[in-house]
Amino acid sequence: MIRRCLLLLLLFERFCLWNGFAQATDPAKDPNRDIRFEQRLNQIVATDEHFIDEQGNSVRLDQYFHQRPVILTLGYYQCPMLCGVVLNAFVQGLQDLPPSLAKRDFNFIFVSIDPNEGSGVAKNKLDNYLRRYGWAPAAQQWHFLTGAEAAIKRLADQVGFRYRYDQVSKQYVHPSGLVVLSPNGRISSYLLGIEFPAKEIDRAITLARRDAVAAPVSPIALLCFCPNIAPGTVAYIVLVIMRVAAVLTLIALSAIIYRAHRRRNKDLVT
Repeated sequence: MIRRCLLLLLLFERFCLWNGFAQATDPAKDPNRDIRFEQRLNQIVATDEHFIDEQGNSVRLDQYFHQRPVILTLGYYQCPMLCGVVLNAFVQGLQDLPPSLAKRDFNFIFVSIDPNEGSGVAKNKLDNYLRRYGWAPAAQQWHFLTGAEAAIKRLADQVGFRYRYDQVSKQYVHPSGLVVLSPNGRISSYLLGIEFPAKEIDRAITLARRDAVAAPVSPIALLCFCPNIAPGTVAYIVLVIMRVAAVLTLIALSAIIYRAHRRRNKDLVT
């Protein structure tokens, strides 16, 4: 529980959690108000787009369909924000599944939204997460891709992934989540946010395998973005409060550890 609280505090400090925080006084002027997942359930995604895989080979998306469900996520490999959190949470959820091929029989595709990223950084990221996952068959089922801007935008548009590049922060602003597709490319469900319990992953894969479609999920306005919050705004005040809360939490944890240490030393003496 404490670990989760600290994570949420850190995320709040680093990210814009609610749409409109960057422009809290006038949401209509918030450049991120349209950054979200538009859930396009039941839509068939065209899989004829060309990308570059982690080995530097030209591939078509349809190479990864037809045989098994596909879990797709969009982000970028050098993201300093939520992308790593999403991938870590996804791996954690998978590790809680039974290590059988029946439960984990799907392809996972990560597509970079940054056209300047190449196969080298994609391979490094893939190798890192394969080690973290620790399940050998994933090496044949996980694919980290890069591509041209036009192909990226077409794919993003098809799955309802809204994003933009922020010139000030030099970062991409985008929502967090996973898109689950059936073997024939039908959008079966969305898993949004930064936590993906094993039972939700299992249910989503099962539905996709049956070519079934889930109900829409509640939208989560969790953005991968570090906003420039101006002093005097509501967002700035809330951010200061959250930072103070983070400091107080760390102080409380330090006090608990200190008391436990003293108690242990006292027990050893007696």
